[in-house]
Amino acid sequence: MTMCAYFALGSKRQLVLFVLAFFAAPAAAQVPALDDLPTPYKSTRPMTRKEVHQRASLHQYALGLLCEREDRLLEALKAYEEAARLDPETPAVFKAQAPILLALDRVKDAQNVFRKALALDPADYETWFMAARIHKTLAEYAEARKSLQRGLEARGIADVPELAQQMYIELGQLHESAEDLPQAIAAFRAAVKILDHPDLVMDHGPFPRDAVLARAADTHERLGHLLRRLKRFDEALAEYKKAQAQSPDRAGRLNMNLAQLCLEQSKLEQALPYLDAYLSLQPLGLEGYELKVDTLRRLGRSEAVLPWLEKATRADANNKALKVLLAKQYAHARQSAQAENLFKSLAAESPDAEIYKGLFHLYLDRSTDGMEQALHLVNKTLEAAKEKGAGAQAAQQARAVIAALESDGDLSKSLVNAGMKQIRFDNKDLSFETLHLLGVLADRQRKLDDAEAFYRASLSSSRPGNEALLYSGLLRVLWKARKYEQVLELCKDGLLTAKATNQVLFYSERARANAALGRNGEALKAIDQALDLAADTDRLTLRRLKVRILVGAGKLDQAEAECQEMFKEFRQPGDTLEVRYLLSNVFSARQDHEKAEQQLEMILKSDPDNPTVNNDLGYMWADRNKNLPLAEAMIRKAIDLDRRQRQLGRPGAEDDGDNAAFLDSLGWVLFRRGQVREAVVELEHAAKADGGQDPVIYDHLGDVYMRMERVDQARAAWEKALHLYQHEKQRKMDDRQRELERKLKATRS
Repeated sequence: MTMCAYFALGSKRQLVLFVLAFFAAPAAAQVPALDDLPTPYKSTRPMTRKEVHQRASLHQYALGLLCEREDRLLEALKAYEEAARLDPETPAVFKAQAPILLALDRVKDAQNVFRKALALDPADYETWFMAARIHKTLAEYAEARKSLQRGLEARGIADVPELAQQMYIELGQLHESAEDLPQAIAAFRAAVKILDHPDLVMDHGPFPRDAVLARAADTHERLGHLLRRLKRFDEALAEYKKAQAQSPDRAGRLNMNLAQLCLEQSKLEQALPYLDAYLSLQPLGLEGYELKVDTLRRLGRSEAVLPWLEKATRADANNKALKVLLAKQYAHARQSAQAENLFKSLAAESPDAEIYKGLFHLYLDRSTDGMEQALHLVNKTLEAAKEKGAGAQAAQQARAVIAALESDGDLSKSLVNAGMKQIRFDNKDLSFETLHLLGVLADRQRKLDDAEAFYRASLSSSRPGNEALLYSGLLRVLWKARKYEQVLELCKDGLLTAKATNQVLFYSERARANAALGRNGEALKAIDQALDLAADTDRLTLRRLKVRILVGAGKLDQAEAECQEMFKEFRQPGDTLEVRYLLSNVFSARQDHEKAEQQLEMILKSDPDNPTVNNDLGYMWADRNKNLPLAEAMIRKAIDLDRRQRQLGRPGAEDDGDNAAFLDSLGWVLFRRGQVREAVVELEHAAKADGGQDPVIYDHLGDVYMRMERVDQARAAWEKALHLYQHEKQRKMDDRQRELERKLKATRS
């Protein structure tokens, strides 16, 4: 086993290779020549039963070695297992099984055989090491630390420094991960005590001297980082110096560490030479450059920043990030013309979001027409990308502009304001692409009136290929704003004038809006019109909407019958789960909670990671004061699954905020469990979330406030809930309204 192999270990696959290499050694033993065989041994007494089993075990062990040598792993494993059965007191027969079990991805089984081997031979440091590796693979970090510690305390470990240093390093890493910095430092120091004497390691194998010294330098550097965290600056400095001595090739990076160490002690002058030494290597990252800028300013030498950066960019002409930093420093120094020219030059050569963000912030800082200039640039860039024959560079610039705005809330908000200012004066200069982008940005900022204005303006200038996208966006904004009459007007207009949008969209949205307004007859008529025109791919979605309208109208028998018909029409497994979820809603509306829960439980058997179903079942249980610990676990699981799914769907989507309904469920189950303070936090969060203007949330919030004897807040929450129930005419009020009115009356008496 070479030392380089020890250094390379880490991944599961590497762990398997290490164990195979380690335990395969006996198989490589030289076979004696056939003409030089020893005289057969003849016992002077009959063998005991134990000796017979030991002899048979040895045969099986040898057979296992031969099979393993020929890569017949399953046969080898079977032989080793038989050897262990015959002689369960010999550690080697258990150790031999481990590499094969790991190769077969049977990690837990490998852990078990190591456990048996260690019970028989607690002083086997090699097995302790491999047991620690398996614990790490299984994320059992405390057990991994204990195993390494036991191995390092075993007899004979001092005679294998090449293994001991690796065990100390891995122990230090585990302590560092556990934030036990003193123990981590002790372990790393024990490792460098070995590595600082490369000859000691090289005596035990063909280990390259440079590899040993590089490992020593790595470990000294790591010690320096840990000692810095503990504010033990003199010791950290000594470790960094040792790292430089062991590996001169990394002196540049270590100079950066030394500079940071000086800065943490407010030794600004001493930091500059180290920074200059590091930056002389022209690193790709900006951290060193930014540190020097900050250091010069702290020293009162701001006038030196720009000349030095200009010189650095000339010396490293291909470093785009450094040029962006220079442009930002021009802006910081109020040299706007130089900053703008440099940003534009960079955008023309190699556009990215960071360049445009810098340029837009430059415009934003201008007190007069800055964002109007930004808007003009956005419009010009997006138009150029759509022109016939536009090249890849124009498309890349457009993507960079959009990415810059989407990732910076201040910029997008200011641009939306500038856009609104322009369309108020009926300015026709903004292109469809710009208006649509402004609509999307305003929607994300929840400036719904502005978003509506941009979408309506873009509709008037859209091309047929964009029409459906715009209608969908405008309808989404109107729904968020609860403008149901405007939804109906837009659908009427779309049915009359739209040229390239499927009429199913307008009929289905008309159905939803009429249902929201309590016009159930018109809603059902519209959904049937949508179904008459729908393609097969749309029918499931529309039938689901019809069931929801029927439930809202109180036609529960008809809704259930519709679900039963859908089971016959939609037979794909995923479709069946959708219908089953609908059916659970029907049963819930009928107050048949057992049947509703049964449908949800059936879904979870097939789809246990469905966040909506986990939430709904957990909420049902919480609302009935049933299975509360499990209900809380399911709701928390739903929130976590929802976050992960949003993140997978769109990077950064976790910033959109959690699902308001899920947060409401969590608050309600916490309230049911008597955790009132925790409950109010979640419910207040739910009320502020997107979709939080829901009467159920405010009803729950009022209950929690009342339990906390915050009567005025309880009354305000219940009044809000009552208002929302009255606004949401598709909801069946009856019992809820009477209960809310009763609670409000009680607060006034």
